[in-house]
Amino acid sequence: MMTKYGFFPGCAYHSSAGYKESAEMVNRTLGIALKEINDWNCCGATVIFSLDAFKALVLAARIMALAEKQGFDEIVTGCNACYTTLRKASAMIANDDQTVTRINAAISKEGFKIERNMPVRHYLELLADLKWTDAWKQTLSGKLKGISVAAYYGCQFSRPWADVDHPERPVMLNNLIETMGFRAVKHSASALCCGASHAVPYPHDCRPLISRIIREAKTKGAQMITAMCPLCQFNLDNGQKDLAGEGMPVPYFSQLAGIALGIRPERLGISKLLVPVRGVLQRI
Repeated sequence: MMTKYGFFPGCAYHSSAGYKESAEMVNRTLGIALKEINDWNCCGATVIFSLDAFKALVLAARIMALAEKQGFDEIVTGCNACYTTLRKASAMIANDDQTVTRINAAISKEGFKIERNMPVRHYLELLADLKWTDAWKQTLSGKLKGISVAAYYGCQFSRPWADVDHPERPVMLNNLIETMGFRAVKHSASALCCGASHAVPYPHDCRPLISRIIREAKTKGAQMITAMCPLCQFNLDNGQKDLAGEGMPVPYFSQLAGIALGIRPERLGISKLLVPVRGVLQRI
């Protein structure tokens, strides 16, 4: 039986620089059925757990209850903060019947109830599935090797879980980059923090973090750095405006996937990137 994925976009997905457009085009091309969870709410991101752990669990549980009620088997998200927040909530309520009872009492006012612990996956995991290998080979295979791409995972994909990838040296996105036909560049900043939400109120303090990531990718020969989270992408893209030297494009991995599948760049939201990527794409 085919797994029914409920997509949780999170608050930044719809306003991101082409993430939505590219993901939808790639899903359509590959035949991935990813339906948005209706009436979803903000998950609270990672910060809410430090303010009120129970309210944080209620926010996440409502999303899980919605997904369950709408017939989904698993939740998929493309945001690292949403991913780790939902996974954290899932782990916290897994063997805590007392907390589940309290949560159900809170969400019962809307007619919701969590009956089971809903698995949570990152959108990257879907595209990294080996069953799509032939799809990449049938398009621009061999024409993309001249483009060097550095993968940026951010600090919340593989940590603290360490079950889907190595916590300090993840490789899933690197492998996907290679499978799609690009050349993956290994570098030491792939899982460093970019400042996350602090980059907006405290840009001066986060500038060294962003500079470290961009500089490392450039030093290792990358022509672009690809992100897998709306906030990470924005920080690396927007954060370069005060850095010296030529800017480095920061497309989403879904935009690279679309390019590898032969989809026209304008249909992937490429023009929304602050540092233009067209100069690199002209080398194809």
